[in-house]
Amino acid sequence: MSHSRNYKIPEILLVVFTTILLYIVFTSDWEKRNNSPIETKFSHPEDTSWYVNLRNDLDNSLNNKSRFGFNGTILVGWDNKLIYEGYKGWANYKEKDSINKHTKFQIGSVSKQFTAVAILQLYAQGKLNLKDSISKFFPDLPYQGFTIHQLLVHRSGLSNYIYFIDRIVEDKSTTYTNNDIIRLWKEYKPIPYYPPGRRFDYSNSGYMLLASIIEKVSGMSYPEYMHKNIFEPLGMDDTFVYVAGKNDTVPNIAEGYKYHWKIVTEAYLNGTYGDKGIYSTAEDMFKWDQGLYSGKILNTDTLALAFEPMGKPAHFKHNYGYGWRIFSYNGQKVLYHAGWWQGFKSLLIRVPDEKLTIVILKNLKTGAMFSRNELLRLVLDNYLNTPIEAIVPDIPQFNQCHFPDPAA
Repeated sequence: MSHSRNYKIPEILLVVFTTILLYIVFTSDWEKRNNSPIETKFSHPEDTSWYVNLRNDLDNSLNNKSRFGFNGTILVGWDNKLIYEGYKGWANYKEKDSINKHTKFQIGSVSKQFTAVAILQLYAQGKLNLKDSISKFFPDLPYQGFTIHQLLVHRSGLSNYIYFIDRIVEDKSTTYTNNDIIRLWKEYKPIPYYPPGRRFDYSNSGYMLLASIIEKVSGMSYPEYMHKNIFEPLGMDDTFVYVAGKNDTVPNIAEGYKYHWKIVTEAYLNGTYGDKGIYSTAEDMFKWDQGLYSGKILNTDTLALAFEPMGKPAHFKHNYGYGWRIFSYNGQKVLYHAGWWQGFKSLLIRVPDEKLTIVILKNLKTGAMFSRNELLRLVLDNYLNTPIEAIVPDIPQFNQCHFPDPAA
């Protein structure tokens, strides 16, 4: 009898041990999959020596920057892989809430490339033409003679609405929207800086107006259009267009700070969008980058217009496409754009031939910032550089740009 009990105990223990082991393995696997939202989309390269060295160099650079006040995140993607992501500092200084991969930053003028792609989507669908005059959409606007194309390449001549509104608005407790700006343009008729097409002049007004054109053509609000046609298809779940009074309870939004951790409170122009207004994370910006390669939201032939140099701005060595600055770095074409708004700073760099992507997001105006060439030297020169012939095409004249058939 005693012998029988001793014989069954090991069997019972084996069953219990196996059950516990399977539970641990299953639970661990479930936690890994559910705690890593990008795992199904991106993968890290093997831990080869170059990757380990690059990761260490990026860690050291991030740590050094943080000692001089950098407060934000850096992400590096290469060849469809997320190879580095690092965070330093506070999303909310008062609450001591640390920055993490779900922290949403206002990306400022980096929003312009999203607006440009939305315009190109409508163009590809035949709903507008890049040569369309502004009068087609706003016949009573006191500025005529410029086209959608000129808005995209900053050659409309419009004055900067941010400076114009700041001069005429006394009560800055009210949040102004795109429609408010257009109404005030009609009322006050501020003088344009230049005649349409005269010269490049970087224009927030142009991209704000492009967002309003998107609304007129699509029948949706700009935030709704961007969510349905860009953010949602690309799985950019942590990205949205800010709408005053509607997004204030969204979790994981970083505060924007100026000097000495003082929150930026001048919010009366936070209601305008198209030129700015998008909040996103580093990982979602990488999804955006990958989405541009995939052709999921726009065919590659039409998207190529955004990356075509449209005429070098005066007194500036870099060219401009549709929502992107363009230049050649050691013979390689680089697309980039920076942004800043009320304490936030952002930088997105793409080197298409290397499929290299670098994202910088920060929410403290003062303190160290990564420069464009510094990042290219660190990543491209030291680890990914492959000598190729210069690929930046000759700069076409502004009025000689070719627009392909939208149906193509």
